[in-house]
Amino acid sequence: MTKRIIFILLAVFWGLGLQAQTVEKDGTYYYDAIPVTFDIGKMIFTDVRDTRKVPPWYNSFIYMPKGSSHYQKTQGNAVFYRMEIPASGNVIVHNWNSRMGFSSLFVYRLLSELQPDSDVNIEEVEIFEEGDFMSPDFDPEKLGIPEGASHGLAYIHLKNLPAGTYFIITAGYKYMNGSVPNGELGITIIADLSPGIPDEPEILPEEPDNSPVWYQYDQSGNRIKTNKK
Repeated sequence: MTKRIIFILLAVFWGLGLQAQTVEKDGTYYYDAIPVTFDIGKMIFTDVRDTRKVPPWYNSFIYMPKGSSHYQKTQGNAVFYRMEIPASGNVIVHNWNSRMGFSSLFVYRLLSELQPDSDVNIEEVEIFEEGDFMSPDFDPEKLGIPEGASHGLAYIHLKNLPAGTYFIITAGYKYMNGSVPNGELGITIIADLSPGIPDEPEILPEEPDNSPVWYQYDQSGNRIKTNKK
């Protein structure tokens, strides 16, 4: 009887352990960020979250606007993503798959792993904040925005982004009558990661030894020595 009870308890704890390992992230904060993991090559991640519904309990994101020394909150509730890239490359992030009119995007690099009861150690990489879609340098048509998507949705192109861990945070906002700060907020992340430094080529063959002068090369094909008979 005792052995049977112990077996049942172990089975229960084992089942709880499996459940704990498969708990889905909702993206409500840094510790609950939705994981996005890429491999070498070109890959695409898409997701849509309704920031109007509870639970999960989405909240505004506090950030420092460009050129300001004061913090402010996003109008809409924010969704957090945690992106892992194993190599450097180009990454595009946009909200064009949203059913909303206006959005903002924030990208931060994680400098040290998250620790309980400690500050989040991050640095800003790039932000697309409220009103940035009005910039004369921003042309969503040239960027390939799909028909029907709002031109007020955020877009960021990160060129030669180093390998590492990044938080991508997005939120909507109300810009004009009829628009709303919360709703079906979508995100698309396109990563094109390089495989790294290629292997050195084989040693190039030396010139035939039928000349009074012949050459020697290193593994990269650079001439390193001139020999005369």
